[in-house]
Amino acid sequence: GEENPKSAGDLGSVRLIDVANGDDIPNYDNNSIDPIEQSETAFLLFPSPGESVPIESVAHQMETLVVLDCKWTKSSLCRKNANLTKLRKVHLSNTYNTHYWRWHNAGDGCVSTIEAIYYAAMEVSEQKYQQLLSSEDQCTFTLEDHLADQSNLMHLLWLFGHQRAATFQAANRDGKPAPGSAEAKELARALRKQTGEYAWRSERNKEIGKILKEECRRMKELALKEKH
Repeated sequence: GEENPKSAGDLGSVRLIDVANGDDIPNYDNNSIDPIEQSETAFLLFPSPGESVPIESVAHQMETLVVLDCKWTKSSLCRKNANLTKLRKVHLSNTYNTHYWRWHNAGDGCVSTIEAIYYAAMEVSEQKYQQLLSSEDQCTFTLEDHLADQSNLMHLLWLFGHQRAATFQAANRDGKPAPGSAEAKELARALRKQTGEYAWRSERNKEIGKILKEECRRMKELALKEKH
């Protein structure tokens, strides 16, 4: 997918490109009539030692940010797709703790895709706000506007937060350790060693299915109550 950050005060829009279902990745080119497909102002969020630069160093140029919803360590799309290889790579300027509930062994500072989009948009907003403050031109963009932008970005995490809460509630109801806790991570490692990669993923998917099914049932009950 791609996000169009634009400028502070106008955080733009998000366009979902589903490559798996046949959607084409735009041809980012300076001759494009679509301003968000200009290669000079489009960047790829893809941490790559020696290639990517911090977002804050190019935020003033950024109009479009392309984000891949996949494991960055295993993605070959950005290396094989000609429309992505021409884009300059960026990474988050700061290190953030993830609130994602699934166990991983990638180490600290690794976040989920939606968290990466949120933090990237925050960094762009902050840098463009600072640029406006230091501009010699009269600035009509206020601190309140900047804070409103930050508040609006929280909406990106609504579904993420809702699913996280449901996951924690389900674990508590079943007497299991909180997802993401040290105890839960240790259990996940042990299960993975005992049952192997396929069985571990199968068990995890079953748990996710149960959580989503329970959440769907609860939402239907709430909808029925509101009707009456």
